[in-house]
Amino acid sequence: MDLKYKNLRSIEDTSFEILKNLILKKLGLDCNYYRDNYVRRRIDYRMEVLGLKSYWDYIKLLRDNSDEWSFLVRDLTVNYTSFFRDPDVFSYFRTRILPILIAKKKVIRILSAGCSSGEEPYTISIIINDVLGSNINKYLVSIYAVDIDIFRLKKAMKGEYEEREVSRINKVYLDKYFKKMDGKYRVKECIKRLVHFRYLDLTQEIEYRYLDVIFCRNTFIYFSKEAQIRICHKFYDALNEGGFLIIGKSEILPEEVQGKFVCIDNKRRIYQKIRRDCL
Repeated sequence: MDLKYKNLRSIEDTSFEILKNLILKKLGLDCNYYRDNYVRRRIDYRMEVLGLKSYWDYIKLLRDNSDEWSFLVRDLTVNYTSFFRDPDVFSYFRTRILPILIAKKKVIRILSAGCSSGEEPYTISIIINDVLGSNINKYLVSIYAVDIDIFRLKKAMKGEYEEREVSRINKVYLDKYFKKMDGKYRVKECIKRLVHFRYLDLTQEIEYRYLDVIFCRNTFIYFSKEAQIRICHKFYDALNEGGFLIIGKSEILPEEVQGKFVCIDNKRRIYQKIRRDCL
C-alpha cells in the first residue's frame, strides 16, 4: 500500500513538473520562481472547479481547451487591490517623494509593478494631478502599469469600477476625477492619459529604465526568494540614482539586495537606491 502511494505521488510530482514547463512554454510564466505550495493551491482550485482528479488530466484539458489558459493565469496571480490601499504610504509619496521629483525634474517616470485592475496606478495619477493642478502640462509624467493577468489589464484599461470598488476614495476626488455612468464610476481622461498599461512578467526582462519610483506592493509574496532577488536587481538597474522602491508593508527586501537600497521608512517599506559609486 505504501509503495502504491509512493508511486502515485511520484507520478503526480512528475506531472506537476510537466505542467509547470507547459505553463512556461505557453505563458512565459516561470513557476519555478514561485513557491510550489502557492502554485499547487491555485492549480488544485482550477482542477476542483473542473472536476479533475490529477495534474495529468489538467494537462490534457489545457492542450485541448485554449480558453482555460486565461482562467489559469487569472487564478495564479489572484490578489486583493483597492484605490488608496494603505493611505499612509500614498500620503508619504505625496508629501515626501513627489515634491523632490517636482523640484528636480520635468520628466517623471513611475512603474506600478503588479498593477492588477488599475487601482494603484490610477491612485498615483490622481495624486500627481491633484498636486500639480494646472501646472501638470509643464511636466512629462509617465506611469507604467504592468501585470501578467490579461483579464485584469483589460479591466484596468477600461477604467470602470463598481461603487464598492471606489468606496475608499474621498468624495472630493471621486467628484473631480471620476464620472458616474450607468451605475459605474469611470476614470476621467486627465487621469487615464498618464497611465500606460501593458502585459509583463516580472520574472522575465524588465525593459524600463530611468525610473524615479517603483511601486511593487504585495507582489513579492508570490515569488520564491531567488525570484525576489533577481527582480530586485532588475529594479535597481531600472531606477535612476536616488530612485525610490516601495514594497508591501508586510514584505521585506531579501538580505542579498539590502546593500543596494537604504530603508528610509521601515513602517511603510520605502527604500531609496544607493548610488553605484557608494557600493
